[in-house]
Amino acid sequence: MKKLFLSHIALFLCCVLTLSCDQESPCPTCENYTNAFVIGFDPCGASNPNSGMVGFVINIPSREDTVIAYNFPIGIYEFPEGYFSNRNNPFFPEQASLDFPIKIKYRYPRVDEEPNMGLCGGNYVPHPLFRNINEIILLSVIK
Repeated sequence: MKKLFLSHIALFLCCVLTLSCDQESPCPTCENYTNAFVIGFDPCGASNPNSGMVGFVINIPSREDTVIAYNFPIGIYEFPEGYFSNRNNPFFPEQASLDFPIKIKYRYPRVDEEPNMGLCGGNYVPHPLFRNINEIILLSVIK
């Protein structure tokens, strides 16, 4: 009797586990992290690059895409302030293109969410990258 009971429990657990693995996860943040690199910045908000108020340009090699995120967490990297001195070139020096690897979970903004791209004042002419760049919202970032 005890063996029959245990076999029913085992069969029930196998069925539950099998059925739960076939369901698509409704949680977009449950997916694996994506490898990426921080390769530049939005010059309109770069007065203090380590303040958390900067839009960072992120390259996602697996998607062959370059995006921008305005919610990059403070403290992941201490970016050299010299990288932010040229407002006409939003990219870090070429030799630094692989210096800031990250793993990210992200999503694209919903239609009802306002974009975060700042407006530049004065005689600044935005780099062509910012005419067609997609913004992402970082859900999680690790080194």
